[in-house]
Amino acid sequence: MKHKQITDKIGFEQLNESIEDDLIRLVTRGMARKNGGSLDDVESYVLPLMLTRWNCFLLAETGLAKYYKEKVYLTLATLLHKYGFSDKHITEKALEAIDVLNDNVVLSDDFFRKSPKIKEFLKTKPTALKRKPSRQKNTTFFRANDLFSINIDGTYYIAFIHKLTGINESPVIEFYDETFNRPPKLEDIKTKKARGQQYNDGMVHASKFAIYGMKYQPDLANQIHLLSASENSVMAPDSSHLEESVGVYTVSNLFTIQDTIRKMFSEQRRQS
Repeated sequence: MKHKQITDKIGFEQLNESIEDDLIRLVTRGMARKNGGSLDDVESYVLPLMLTRWNCFLLAETGLAKYYKEKVYLTLATLLHKYGFSDKHITEKALEAIDVLNDNVVLSDDFFRKSPKIKEFLKTKPTALKRKPSRQKNTTFFRANDLFSINIDGTYYIAFIHKLTGINESPVIEFYDETFNRPPKLEDIKTKKARGQQYNDGMVHASKFAIYGMKYQPDLANQIHLLSASENSVMAPDSSHLEESVGVYTVSNLFTIQDTIRKMFSEQRRQS
C-alpha cells in the first residue's frame, strides 16, 4: 500500500493538493529550522500550525458538505503519514471515516476491498523524511480588491487584497482595525481604518503582507471566507493615521502570518 493509492481512491484532487501544499510549506520550514539549530522537533512545529488552520473545518458544526469531513480526516492522516508524522486523534478519526464512507457507499468498490489494508497501513509507524520535500508552485485564485475574513483561534480578522505578486502568485493584503468573534458578513464591517504594525522605533506603521499558500477560493480548510469579490478599490483600508510603511510589503504565508496577526492586535490593545 502506498499513500498515493489511498488519496487516489478518495478521489478529491483539490483537497489532496491543498493539504499537501500546507504540509510541504510547514515541513520545509521546520526542517530548515531544525538544521539551523532553532528547533528540536519538526513534528511539534508542524502539527499545531496545521491544526490551527484545518480545525477551522474539522471543529465546525454547520455548513458542512456530506462526508467531506470524513474525506478530510482520511486525507490528512494519509498525508501526515507520508511526511513522517502521526497524530493519534487524527488517525482514529480517519479509521472511523473509512467505516462511514464504506457504510454509506460513498467511494468505490475497490476502496471497500482495500479498506483493511488501508487501516493497517495508517496504523504503522511513519518514516521520517531525510530531505526537504519538493516545493510546490505558488498560485492563487484570489484577486485584487477581494475582501475576506481569516479565522485564527476563533477570532475573525478582515483583510483587503491590494494586488497580486508575480502572475497570480500571492495576494498582497492589509488588515482592517476590526475583529469579530463569529464569521462576519460584509455589512458587519463598520470601519475602513487600517491596522498597523509596531516596529522597533515604537511607532505603528502601515503594513502589507504577501501571503503565499493562500490558493483556493473557496478555502478547503474553511479558514478564509470571501466577503466581497474584485469589485473595486473603494473598500481599501485607510492607513492615513499610521506612520509610513517600512518597505513595500512583508513576505509571509498562511502559517507565519498567524503569529504576526496575534502580535499586531495584542500589542496595540495594550497601548489603548
